[in-house]
Amino acid sequence: MSCYNNHKQIRTYITMKHTNKSSLYIISSLTITTLILGLVLSSALVSADNDTSVVDEINITIPVSCTLSGTGMNTHNAEINNGQYNSAIGETTMKAFCNDNNGFAIYAIGYTDNEDGKNVLTNSTLGSTYDIETGTAITGNDSQWAMKLSTITNPAPTYPIIIAGSTDDTEKEQGDPDYTSFQEVPDDYTLVAKRTAGTDIGTSAEGSTLTTTYQAYISPTQSAGTYTGQVKYTLVHPHNATAPIKPLVNCNPSGTTISDIICMQDIDSSNKVSILASMTESIPHSLYDSRDGQQYNVAKLVDGNIWMLDNLALDPTDTITAANLSQYNTNAPDDAIANLLRGGNTDNNPGWTSEAIVNKVSDWNSISPNNAYEYPYINNVSKDTVVTSYGDSNGKVGVYYNICAATMGTYCYPGSGNQPNPIYDLCPANWRIPSSTDIEGILTTIAGSSQVFDPVKTNDVLNALSLSLSGSFQNSSANEQNTIGTIYTRDISPYTIILTYENQYILVVNSNRGLGYSVRCVLNH
Repeated sequence: MSCYNNHKQIRTYITMKHTNKSSLYIISSLTITTLILGLVLSSALVSADNDTSVVDEINITIPVSCTLSGTGMNTHNAEINNGQYNSAIGETTMKAFCNDNNGFAIYAIGYTDNEDGKNVLTNSTLGSTYDIETGTAITGNDSQWAMKLSTITNPAPTYPIIIAGSTDDTEKEQGDPDYTSFQEVPDDYTLVAKRTAGTDIGTSAEGSTLTTTYQAYISPTQSAGTYTGQVKYTLVHPHNATAPIKPLVNCNPSGTTISDIICMQDIDSSNKVSILASMTESIPHSLYDSRDGQQYNVAKLVDGNIWMLDNLALDPTDTITAANLSQYNTNAPDDAIANLLRGGNTDNNPGWTSEAIVNKVSDWNSISPNNAYEYPYINNVSKDTVVTSYGDSNGKVGVYYNICAATMGTYCYPGSGNQPNPIYDLCPANWRIPSSTDIEGILTTIAGSSQVFDPVKTNDVLNALSLSLSGSFQNSSANEQNTIGTIYTRDISPYTIILTYENQYILVVNSNRGLGYSVRCVLNH
């Protein structure tokens, strides 16, 4: 018999909840039953010259199986008065096991409603009001909580878990947290323990044992209330496997009303009708973009479409954002996203940031590579700048995009002649840059015309679309902030934009598509 072992990266999850409710999640070991069959057929009379025996060989493959389970995970309750410190809120024991010799690593992350250890708006870290931070303080003005780990050594395991930062942990870099003492509960996936080798199966396949203890310090000014913190421990195999990717926001794609929805990407063809029916016209709702955790107001407007009321602030130069871009959350496939992130030329465009080299169709090959239209460019310096705004807009500039960046590198052509419509854009999945028809339709519905010269009707449009007078970007600076607002459209002429001038009139005009303008998105029809 031959036995083969398939090495796979196995990720298992266990969530610890320190709440008012008792919670226990245990991922059980995979039980493997091995059956070996041997079949020998032979003749009644066997000799060296006429041996007709047949051997039937059966190969059994046993896959890698890893488990992480918890015991003693009852509710941990602590009552701490203001200004006090509690060094032992609760203790939990975990057991980890893999059935091969390549070890495993355990990562931990503290999280709240958004499962990333931080509220994406306030950067606080614990409780429904997000005002207890991770940390290790025993005095001070900030409430904090922390954790430390230890191993069970009685009986001593053959292959013990090594706690991160300990003297045996040679893989940790100097300055990394030492979880043998209290450290802040991490707000990103952080290595807390590992076992580098050894199956440690034993008779009960329990593996190695790890204990976590929690502490908290409550500030003298902390508001009374009950606060809930959670820590998720994730086992990956082998011990040097890539850390889990932290989700930025917990979305809810199964939502059927606007109150159920968390992310812009949650709305699709399966629930759009019910969500639209649940929305009151012009009432804003706050949704997240799952790619970077940015929050935007959206609303159903008088044309029956759901519009963004804030300028897009997606920054593909940000490392976390780039890592989270995928065809599942972006209005483009993976190859277009990879193209956007591939790197480009900024030498001839001061103030611009380029993260792309575009795909060019064959008859565009003679275009000069120094032309500003040919490469996607963004400028993110002003994205949090507050400008004059209307309606329910948060009044921030957002990121400036040239048309090549706004269309994910699918429209990057400086010349005249046949100009194809963009195929993709930077909007969240299920959303898109509005068409000229969308723009003209909303203008006509609100003001009676797609060209608005009446200051009263102009004001109606500004408030309905919650426009921000974000100006534009060219060469090395932003221009006409608080004077002009701009929005790209995607078809007819792909560089057509809507311009608002000093609250007096609104035009849909052709403009220099190599400059940086704002992007708004509308839900797909």
